[in-house]
Amino acid sequence: MTYKIFGLPTHILVIHLIVVGIPVAALLTVAMAARPRWRGGRIGLAIVLVDVVAVVGTWIARISGLQFFNHQSGLRSLKQVTDHKNLGLTLIWYVLGMLLAAILLVLAEKYERPPLTTIFAIATAAVAIAAVVQTIRVGDAGARAVWSGYK
Repeated sequence: MTYKIFGLPTHILVIHLIVVGIPVAALLTVAMAARPRWRGGRIGLAIVLVDVVAVVGTWIARISGLQFFNHQSGLRSLKQVTDHKNLGLTLIWYVLGMLLAAILLVLAEKYERPPLTTIFAIATAAVAIAAVVQTIRVGDAGARAVWSGYK
């Protein structure tokens, strides 16, 4: 992956996909958990595909963020940047959890497992909300890292 696109660090461009993409994916995933009709067929598959895009985008943000961090040696000494990096490295697990929960919910609905479907619906909504919360935490830490010198 290239370090810069149009003169800007790739990470700066990719994070906008994540800041919008993860909450949209989570909103759709929670809606699917709340609406049983959305779990089957094309709608459920489309929501799972949106979650896949969120995972891929998060992975790209992770790689580009590490490249940015490693390319700028002065960043390693800044606590705010290190905090953002450490939180950012965890985000992929939240988004993967959301994807896995959505897949399990769609499968439980497909194979008509009512008790499991209810459990998976609750777990899916909780994991999706957790992914949004973690996205906000990572983004806030990144904003603090960028703007901490400007008071």
